Amino acid sequence: MTAYVALLRGIGPVTHKAMPLGELAAACGKMGLGEMVSVGNTGNLVFRSGESQAAVEAMVTDAVKGFGLGLEVFTRTARQIQMLVGVAPFPDAAAGWPSQMGVCFFHKDPSWPAAYLGFGGPERMRMFSSHLIIDYGAQISLSKLTIEKSVGARMTQRNWNSVLTIAGRLAAL
Repeated sequence: MTAYVALLRGIGPVTHKAMPLGELAAACGKMGLGEMVSVGNTGNLVFRSGESQAAVEAMVTDAVKGFGLGLEVFTRTARQIQMLVGVAPFPDAAAGWPSQMGVCFFHKDPSWPAAYLGFGGPERMRMFSSHLIIDYGAQISLSKLTIEKSVGARMTQRNWNSVLTIAGRLAAL
């Protein structure tokens, strides 16, 4: 059995009312996803399954649709999350301001725009597979990045604290 995390895009007060995460976890459990745990309030589900990653993503998407919502679901295996944590390109940010370091999760490796490959700041960026890791520094609220528009792909983002919490929960399964 593989440990997975499903990351839901667009979770907020309105979606919590229509789809409490505990009820979503129960719905996913009924589909055969095991040891389901909701991590935080931002739509992170950690669980086990013998199914492929694509099948798991489809199952969680179907569970979300069962609540009448069309939220996008991104999945990663425990191994993918551990590799991401191992990259940690900005150790000073990870240690000093992890809530201002973001990880953008894409469905597949996007075609990284040249502007991002040679990006000069003020944010610091590193591309890793289907992830964009950003150190926003003190400017997180002032950032003018338009990631989805620039990359041309949909994504969901979590801060470094959340990624580490998810990694810990995956390791505990």
